[in-house]
Amino acid sequence: MSVTFEQIVSARSRIDSGVLKTPCRESLALSEQFEAQVFCKLEYLQRTGSFKERGARNAMLRLPIEAKVRGVIAASAGNHALALAYHGRDLDIPVTVVMPVFAPMVKQTRCRQLGAKVVLYGANIGEARQEADRLAAAHEFTYINGFDDPDVIAGAGSLGLEILEQVPEPDAIVVPIGGAGLIAGLALAVKTMRPETQIIGVEPAFAASYTAALAAGGPVQAPVEATLGDGLAVPRVGDNAFEIARRFVDRVVLVDEAQIAVGILRILEMDKGLVEGAGAAPVAAMLSGQLDDLKGKRVVLTLCGGNIDPAVLDRVIDFGLVADGRLARFSVVISDRPGGLAALTRLIADAGASVKQIEHERAFASADMSKVTVVCTVETRDQEHVETLRARISEAGFVVG
Repeated sequence: MSVTFEQIVSARSRIDSGVLKTPCRESLALSEQFEAQVFCKLEYLQRTGSFKERGARNAMLRLPIEAKVRGVIAASAGNHALALAYHGRDLDIPVTVVMPVFAPMVKQTRCRQLGAKVVLYGANIGEARQEADRLAAAHEFTYINGFDDPDVIAGAGSLGLEILEQVPEPDAIVVPIGGAGLIAGLALAVKTMRPETQIIGVEPAFAASYTAALAAGGPVQAPVEATLGDGLAVPRVGDNAFEIARRFVDRVVLVDEAQIAVGILRILEMDKGLVEGAGAAPVAAMLSGQLDDLKGKRVVLTLCGGNIDPAVLDRVIDFGLVADGRLARFSVVISDRPGGLAALTRLIADAGASVKQIEHERAFASADMSKVTVVCTVETRDQEHVETLRARISEAGFVVG
C-alpha cells in the first residue's frame, strides 16, 4: 500500500495538537567541526523521547470507533511501545505491547506507568511479534506496525514538513534507518517540496537491513548483531517503507560502533543533549568521513530518539572517550624501588596527560622481583596525543605494553 504526499499533509494536521513541534537548531560546535552549516532536529525532545509519537498518534486517530474500543497491540522493545502507550492513554485507546524479555527495565516500567499492558515474551523481537499476532487474533486487537504501517509512515513524514519550515533550502538531511519508515515518510515529504535536497540514510554496520534490501532488490532477512544503535536493529525493513524510500533516498552510509559512541559523546558535550545510539547515527555519519562532500553546505541531522538505557550510559561514554583518543590504557614495566613510579608519572605529566588510575600487577609480572608492571589509565587530548605519550615513555627506557 502506497503513501501519498497528501496523506502526509493530512497526518501533520491531524496530529498537530498532540505531538510537539520540536526545535531544529543550528549547532555552532558541530558546524565548526564538520565545516558545514549544521542544524539538529531535536526529536528526542518529544514527550516519550522519540519521533515514533508522530506515526503512533496518526495511526490511532485513523482507527474506526470499534477498533479504538477493542484496542491496539504491537511488538516493540522500546520507542514504538512508549509512543503507543502515551497516545493510547491520551486518546483513551487500550494498548498492549509485547516486549522481548531483554527489553530495558526502564522502558517496561514506563509503558506500565502510561497505562499499557506489557507482555514479556521471546528472546528477540521476531518471537515477540509472533506472540503479538496471536494475541491480536485472539482479542481482535489492531496491530500497528512501528515502521511499515502506511499511517505510521505518513505520520513520520510530518517531520520532513517541519524541517523545511524551520530550515529553508537545506542541501542535505541525514536520517537514521531501522525499519525505514522514518526515512520513507520524510524523504517523500521533502522530495515533493524540494527535490534538490539530498536525503542520506545511515545504518549501523551491524544492522544493515536497508543496504541488504538494496542489494537484493527488495526487503530480505539480514544478519543483525548487537549494536549501540539498538533502535535501528531491525532485521528486515518494511515492504511499504522500502518501496517509498528506494525512490527518494539518494544514498546510504554505514557507521561502526566507535563512531556511534563518539556521536553520542559529541552531542552530549557540544550541544548538551542526550541521545540514544539511533539518535546519534547522523552525527556518526558525519564523523565517518563519508559525507565530506557536504562541507560548506546546509545540513540537517535528524536526532530521532533519546531513550538511552541509564544502566549502560557510563559504559557508552567511556567507550566513546576511548574511541576518541581521550581515554587510554597501557601497561608499563617499572622499577619496584622507591622513585620508580614517580619517574613514570612525571613523564606522563610532562607529556600533558592526566593520570586517572594506576594499578600494580605483581602476581602475573615477570620473575624479576626488582620490576613491577603497572596498568595506567590516562586522560589525553586525542589519538595523536596517545601515540606521542607512548613514544615518550618508550624513549625513556620503559617497556610499554
